[in-house]
Amino acid sequence: MRAITLSAAILAAASAAPFVLAQDAVPVSEEQFGYGKAVAETNFQLSIFGGGDENGGLYGGAPSVTLPIGDKLGLQIDGIAGFVADEVGFAGGAAQLFYREPETFMVGVVGAGYFVDDYEQYAVAGIAEYYISNVTLEGIAGYTLGEVVPDQFYGRAGLSIYPNPNLRLGAGLTYSDVVGLGGDIQAEALLTDIPGMALFATGAFDNKGATGYGGVRFYFNSGTNLFSDDRTKQASAPTLIDIHRKLARQNFFLSDPIGFGIRQISRAGGAATGGDPFGDVPPDHGNGGETTTCADLICTVQDTLGGLTDQTLLDPVTDLVNTLVDPTDGALSALTGQLADLTNTDGALGALTELVQGLVGTENSALTPLVDALNDVLAGLGGGFSPEDITAQISAIPGLGGVLGGLLP
Repeated sequence: MRAITLSAAILAAASAAPFVLAQDAVPVSEEQFGYGKAVAETNFQLSIFGGGDENGGLYGGAPSVTLPIGDKLGLQIDGIAGFVADEVGFAGGAAQLFYREPETFMVGVVGAGYFVDDYEQYAVAGIAEYYISNVTLEGIAGYTLGEVVPDQFYGRAGLSIYPNPNLRLGAGLTYSDVVGLGGDIQAEALLTDIPGMALFATGAFDNKGATGYGGVRFYFNSGTNLFSDDRTKQASAPTLIDIHRKLARQNFFLSDPIGFGIRQISRAGGAATGGDPFGDVPPDHGNGGETTTCADLICTVQDTLGGLTDQTLLDPVTDLVNTLVDPTDGALSALTGQLADLTNTDGALGALTELVQGLVGTENSALTPLVDALNDVLAGLGGGFSPEDITAQISAIPGLGGVLGGLLP
């Protein structure tokens, strides 16, 4: 499936290359973009973006090619690839099949998938738009499945306004079981001095934070050819609202950042590199005792063991335990994955996990000083410390030093 996902991204770019290079700079008639087809002509778009959030920087590119299928049907192939959380690579692809009456409405279906780090996620969704003069009502209802977030339904309701034909201002609300209620705001401006070139910016927020990104977008069609020095056609080139309703659609991964897009990908990448866990992506266990946010008993045990044995002779033991019990890809994941779900803080045995976390699961837990001191002792055993040094370390362990004080030399 990962090969299919990556192939969609490559196909979107490859399909458009001969089309873009073969265009001639010819005047564009008003009829060409207004006689009622779902897609007036084959066209291509490319978005280049950058930004960041609490997980780190993100940047990449998103190509799309849109094809007419008869008069009323259109097919758009989307791709996306880049990096999130500063260095975690991702790529994805989507196919949008839709029926559109460009003066009234659009309905369609989407199949999409992406991978980030070693995790894969897929979605199927219904999409709809309704046009009222310079206002577009937007809707997405979908179902996701994969390794990033649990199987779930999600939805987005949005609104776009075109104060003038070359400026779009949009906003939407997204709901899913994983993030609850989230939202996004979007803006895009088509530059009249440079045919086919637009600037865009998006902000998205959910229950853990916000992502912001922006960039430049290029639209390629017979009315906007950046490879030509003939600018006489600018006055008859399609406006932004024409492009959105009669030529292309938004790239699926950029249209809904939270439900199945950049914000979701960034949170998965951040979790995979030790940030806040997201969905089924656990934090980076065994990270030297750094604080992580665990939501189940298995994660809490892994995290505590990692803090206890970090940089000691027992580090390989921790690695072996993680290889066996990790609920995502461990040898016993069929069992430990179910136990993790059962002991999730929102699950039936969530109270047990909260009790253990109160003892050892966080930086300020009751037994954290003991775990840290034992880690120092274990590190000293492998670091050539003298017996006197080790005795001093044991004596310094809160509570334990006093009990053993009379027995230590």
